Amino acid sequence: MIKLPKTTEYIRVRRYRLVATDDLVAKFERNIEVENKIYNYVLKYLEKTYGVKHLKRPYPKTKKAKIFLAKDVLIPKILKNFYGLDKWNGKKVGIHSQALRDEYLVSILTNFGEYRKTLISASKMSKQDKEDYQNNLHGNNPKRKSWYRKGSLNYLRPDQSKRCVSLPANGVARILSAHFIKIQDYGTIQVVENIKNMKNVNIVTTKIKQKSNGNFELQIVFKTVNKRKKAINKIGADWNMKDNKAWHTSEDKELYLDKDVSDKADELEDKINKLKSRRDLMTWLPKSSKRIVRLNKEIRYLNSKRSHILTDEYNKMARKLLSKNDLVAIENLDVKEMRKRKKESSKFQNKAKNRKLAKIKPYEMKQLIIQMANRLGKTVILVDSYKTSQVEHGTEYQEKHSVDDREWTSKYTGKTIKRDLNASKNILAWALNPKEHIKYKESLELQKEGKIKKTIRPQNLIAIN
Repeated sequence: MIKLPKTTEYIRVRRYRLVATDDLVAKFERNIEVENKIYNYVLKYLEKTYGVKHLKRPYPKTKKAKIFLAKDVLIPKILKNFYGLDKWNGKKVGIHSQALRDEYLVSILTNFGEYRKTLISASKMSKQDKEDYQNNLHGNNPKRKSWYRKGSLNYLRPDQSKRCVSLPANGVARILSAHFIKIQDYGTIQVVENIKNMKNVNIVTTKIKQKSNGNFELQIVFKTVNKRKKAINKIGADWNMKDNKAWHTSEDKELYLDKDVSDKADELEDKINKLKSRRDLMTWLPKSSKRIVRLNKEIRYLNSKRSHILTDEYNKMARKLLSKNDLVAIENLDVKEMRKRKKESSKFQNKAKNRKLAKIKPYEMKQLIIQMANRLGKTVILVDSYKTSQVEHGTEYQEKHSVDDREWTSKYTGKTIKRDLNASKNILAWALNPKEHIKYKESLELQKEGKIKKTIRPQNLIAIN
């Protein structure tokens, strides 16, 4: 049995309507002005230093490393180039140092790091694939961007602006009464809703956001630390999307998306698609016209409604998995890989697969299960999905089958193998002992043959909440 951390951390965000005074609005606008001023500059620096020509250059991965880069490199450049300063002066800059360094710059660095992962992957494309991408041969690049702009961050145009200022709690943020909270830099501010029930919860970050209608909102990120429960009851679950089945467990139980919920989601999707078709036919109207604005508003409402009913259903599934179990092992699902079109599949089959992925969303379900486990002090282990279905449980024998084959007779043991049950048993076994993972065992063989220098670290094949 692997060693589990002693605690779980439950992070959640709450949103409250903010009473915006003249002083608060003036301070917020000055903060936003600073963010707008430096955004393009920082992005250009990152592309020049860590972009397509410097993919082998080490990039900061941890928050501590990102803060170091922001503090020792980016802020001195910003102070010198924009304000003619050698050291920090909050009054001249117009934003709190930690809001700029620990939150804003770190968020840009994090987003650029995600783009850089896509960039590294895209750099391995063949010359022909890069040309096909730029020419939009497969319909996945309508703007015909170059391959190295795939997943890139957009520059702010003159008519664009940031809308949010994030501030670390830093021991300052605390709830004072039912409607008043003290936060970093802004001091005591007032919210409309009653927040007294959150008074004793640890605050991590506060965010002031101006919504599209001009109103202000306060977002508070809370953290609760729970003692982790001993893993007595353990279960593995294999994700699925055939016939609205979402999970198949190592106890041979199946969890399905409720038929009424599925039908309602399909009904809403049809309405959304019809509205989009109507909107797309109105090419002669400007985007700001009342008819287009009204259609967009209705599409957003229906999308939100569809998302909410599906999320409620995912929460029910998460409760079913965690109610009687202290540890749940699932695959570390990669939606990008799932969405890859297979050459042997027809256009209809690929479209059907994408529709299922839009209804039974593996990533969202995974996040909800982890979030619920953290709140309950339970454990979720994410397992590398490599060959979970192909390896016969309890052996190293591999037998590959089409995804349409749900059951077969093993050529190795003669047993009847249920695809999803077999996968869920492998997921649980490999979660508890990563050294049993077939990917690790294959890397051992490759090392013995001299094809690789180092084996995969077993611990890298799992992730624990």
